[in-house]
Amino acid sequence: MLKLPAILVCVFAAFPLFAKEQLRWCVWEFPGNVHFNNPAKTAQGVSVDFMQEMASRAGFALSISKATPSSRCLKELADGSSDLVVGILKTGDGREAIEYIPYGARQPDRVYLSAADNRRLQQVTELSTMTLAAIRNYGFHPKVKTIVDAMPPSQVIRVNSIYSALEIVAKQRVTAALLPPSQVRAVLQENPELAAQIREVSFPLNIVTPQPVYIGLAKSCQCPQISQAIQQSIATMTEDGSIKRIFGDRIIDFTD
Repeated sequence: MLKLPAILVCVFAAFPLFAKEQLRWCVWEFPGNVHFNNPAKTAQGVSVDFMQEMASRAGFALSISKATPSSRCLKELADGSSDLVVGILKTGDGREAIEYIPYGARQPDRVYLSAADNRRLQQVTELSTMTLAAIRNYGFHPKVKTIVDAMPPSQVIRVNSIYSALEIVAKQRVTAALLPPSQVRAVLQENPELAAQIREVSFPLNIVTPQPVYIGLAKSCQCPQISQAIQQSIATMTEDGSIKRIFGDRIIDFTD
């Protein structure tokens, strides 16, 4: 006859009542934050370090997808086939199917010109005179979006990568590119020959301010305890400096 402790072991093995809840993170490549350039093609980078630390503190297991286009990840979040995304911006009230949990802010997109172009930018409206390259499915700062949305489609060329955007600027096929500076730095580090052909211009920060960035949690999850745990984890990671330690200057944390 089995003794009580042995019976309990058997019961827990058959019914893992205390197993961690597992959430699926749909992840896309984001130069400088997430990359897949390893033999296993698995996600690596500072965003992975952040999400793993956050999940550990929040008490759930993290299942990480293979490289997935950002548009597909947002669709999966909406239909509930994925639970989390990270590094998204919020436009207006955001998408109805997503709960937006802020974890910091990012510097707004900057303007990248050909090195031969000496112009300076003082007002966002100056963009309307240019032909711009931008990344497909990437959003803009609200003040920039207002200008870009009013431009004819022929003036805004959507491309698939940071490198492609910088390349057509360097070749002067477009006037400028609107791009996240942390991603540009990562691409230029890997392609130093391109760095000499590009010039970065920032808008005054009192005009185009840093933008909040969010973890997106699928509302279909119906897991308020997970939302609360994520928010608490972010608060403690901000307080103890973990977010700044992980991201460096890629993210402005809430204490700045």
